[in-house]
Amino acid sequence: MDGRTCLVTGAAGFIGSHIVRRLVDRGASVHAVVRPGASLDRIADCKDRVTVHHADLCDPVATQAAVSAASPELVFHLASPSRGANSADIEAAKRSIEQIIKPLVGLVEALAQLPEPPRALFRAGTIAEYGAVALPYRERQRERPISAYGLAMLAGTQFLDMLQASVPFQMVTARLALTYGPDQSESFLIPALIDACLAGQSIKIERPDDRRDLIHVDDVVSAFLALAETRNVQSGYINVATGTAPSMREVAAEVISGTRCNPALVEQRRLLPGEKINELRCDASLAREMYSWSPQIGLRQGLSRLIDARRRQIGPDQHTSEVRVHG
Repeated sequence: MDGRTCLVTGAAGFIGSHIVRRLVDRGASVHAVVRPGASLDRIADCKDRVTVHHADLCDPVATQAAVSAASPELVFHLASPSRGANSADIEAAKRSIEQIIKPLVGLVEALAQLPEPPRALFRAGTIAEYGAVALPYRERQRERPISAYGLAMLAGTQFLDMLQASVPFQMVTARLALTYGPDQSESFLIPALIDACLAGQSIKIERPDDRRDLIHVDDVVSAFLALAETRNVQSGYINVATGTAPSMREVAAEVISGTRCNPALVEQRRLLPGEKINELRCDASLAREMYSWSPQIGLRQGLSRLIDARRRQIGPDQHTSEVRVHG
């Protein structure tokens, strides 16, 4: 990446900030697009080495200005939501169009209008695009999304596929498994669970038997860079996942062990009679075969790293009896 000009949207977000940091460390010239008013805390340690553009990607003028100023060789689009409501109603559909489809198509249009278009656009997708299909999720399955969020993310993937022949650069969607790691919002289970255990708080896990394909953010960043270093990408979308799906009960056990927390603080609801276990799990073999990428950080190692990082951040004196509930 040394010397290459890269544009990262969603650069102040969880995954986007990790990509920015890795690109800077690899010698890239990085342009970071963030929403107007967004906090730059996640990239505070490297913001002096990047060019920050405050732009709403729903605004075509602001998008074109940021893209023209950067004139990037490589684009990493992380500005889409990392999750969405599980609803399938009209309001959710309208929000998903505004938050996911409109910014994506506007970004592609702005890039295509550059005098020197980029070599490639890499977009963060999600395994929620698959929905109600057989496990493990494979790239060539026909998807059946079960929420407006999953459908909008799938529509984004298909828009890129449709537009590929009409734009002078490659476009690839990385369908990400559930990503965790440093600087993730506490509204997600793993950071909330770790913080509760470290602080001596009680916490309730509503669906401990559900299984999730969990991938460390460092592995996700490595996957994006593997795609970027491939001159002729062969697939319009690719799973970025581990291929395994531990239960949240197993995750909780690792966190309890790693934090030396009292197990009684972590309440785990029992499965009700007739209640189904939900599982999200990908086949990640295509990424290995095509791009020589595979995850390197196992769950135990990833959680241990995160626990150590959070222990250093919060210090030893934050103890309460607050109760938090997570699904």
